[in-house]
Amino acid sequence: MIYPKYAIKLLLKLSDYILKNNYVFFILFLGNIYSQEKSSNIKISFNPTDNEYFMMEQNNFGKEILSTEIEYQWKLNTEKTDFKITLSNAYNNDIDFGESFFKHQIYNSTFLKAGKYYRDFSLYLNDGLSSGSMLISKNAKPIPKIGILHSLNSKKNNNISFDWGIAHGILEKNELFLEAPFLHEKFMYLNIEKKKYKLSVGIVHEAVWNGKTEYWGDFPDTFKDFFKVVISADGPPDGGSHENALGSHLAIWDFYYEKYNDKKTLKLYYQHFFEDTSSLRFANKIDGLWGLELENYITDTNLLFEYIDTTNMCIDSPYQCDYYYWNFQYGPWKYKDNVLGNPFINSNNFSEREYLKILNVGIETKFKSSTFKFKAARKINMKDQIKYKATLTKKIKQTNFNTFIVGNQSNYSFGCGISFFLDD
Repeated sequence: MIYPKYAIKLLLKLSDYILKNNYVFFILFLGNIYSQEKSSNIKISFNPTDNEYFMMEQNNFGKEILSTEIEYQWKLNTEKTDFKITLSNAYNNDIDFGESFFKHQIYNSTFLKAGKYYRDFSLYLNDGLSSGSMLISKNAKPIPKIGILHSLNSKKNNNISFDWGIAHGILEKNELFLEAPFLHEKFMYLNIEKKKYKLSVGIVHEAVWNGKTEYWGDFPDTFKDFFKVVISADGPPDGGSHENALGSHLAIWDFYYEKYNDKKTLKLYYQHFFEDTSSLRFANKIDGLWGLELENYITDTNLLFEYIDTTNMCIDSPYQCDYYYWNFQYGPWKYKDNVLGNPFINSNNFSEREYLKILNVGIETKFKSSTFKFKAARKINMKDQIKYKATLTKKIKQTNFNTFIVGNQSNYSFGCGISFFLDD
C-alpha cells in the first residue's frame, strides 16, 4: 500500500520542481497567449547594514538585509488561471523564488492552488501596516503547498456565504529534522454581508506532522495518522499524564467586522490564538491580535492600530498551558529560521517565553503622486525601545522612487530604492 504521505510528497515535489526549473516559464508562456492582464516590475533597494533594525528584519518575506537587493515580480491573469512569480537575490545571498504559484479555477467557485504561497485566510489584514497574522504572516519565506479553495453562497439567503480551503505543505530539513515534516492547513468562514457592513467568523487550523528527528525518530505517517492530524485526535502517549494530539497544532478563531459609510471603511478584527482545546474555549482569555483600521476617515489615508496580548498563555497549568509557537517534539513554529506567525512572539524555546503586550500603529497616506507610510511598535508591559520605519514614495510615469528611515529609538539609518513597472 502507498501511504498518502508519498502521494502528497510527490505532488509537492513536482510543484517545487516546476518552480525551480524552466518549465515554469513554458507554463507562463502558454498562459500569456490567453492573458487578460499582466504586470511585471523590477525593484532595486539600497539598504543600511550598519545595524539590525526590527522593522527591516521582520515581515520581510524571509529575506536577508543586503546592501543592494534586486527583486523581480511577474503577475499574469488569464480567464481561469492566475500566475505569480517572485525572484530576489536576498534569500541566503542567492537568487531564489519568493511567493510564486498558480491558481486555477477547476469548477465554478472551486480553485486549485500550488506553489510557494502565504495564506488564503484573514484576507482583510493589511500586511503593509500590520504587525502580522498570528498564524501565517509574511515574516518567513512562503511554504511549498498545494490546496483547494472554495466559496459557497447560501441558496436560502443571498447575504450569507461560506469560504473554506484545505492545503498540504512540506517544511524543511534543518538542525532538528532529519526528514522534512508536512504541514496540514484548513480553514472555514461564515460571512454575512449587507449593504452597509460585512461580518465574518472563521476558524483556521495549522498542524505540523510526520518527519523524522534524531531524538524521536520517525513520526507517525499512515493514513490513520493523517486523519488524526486533520481532526486533532490524540496520538501515542508521550510519557505524560495523558495523550496529546498527534503533531504540533496551532489555530485561531478569526473575527472580522467591516462597516461602510460612503467612501469610509471601518475594520475591526480579532485573531484569538490557541493550541489546545482549553484555549479553543477561551481559557487563555483575550490573547491574540486585536486590530482597528480606518480607511478614508482622513482623505486618502489608512490608519491602523493593533494590540497583541500573550500574557495568558500559561495561567492554569496543566489544564491551560500553551507555550506559543513552541512544541516539545516538533520545536518552534518557524520556516527557514524565521517565525511563521507574528514576529513579535518568541518561538526560540519554551523556557525563554515572554508574556507580552504590544502596541503597533501604522499610517499610509497618498497625496498627488506620492505616498507616505509609517509604522511603529513597542512592548507596553515592559521597558522597550520604539521600533519604527517611515517611507516616502514618489511616482514619475512608470517609475517609483522611495527613500526611508528606519530605527530602534536610539539608532537609525537611511535607505532608498527604485521600482520600474514594465507592463503598465
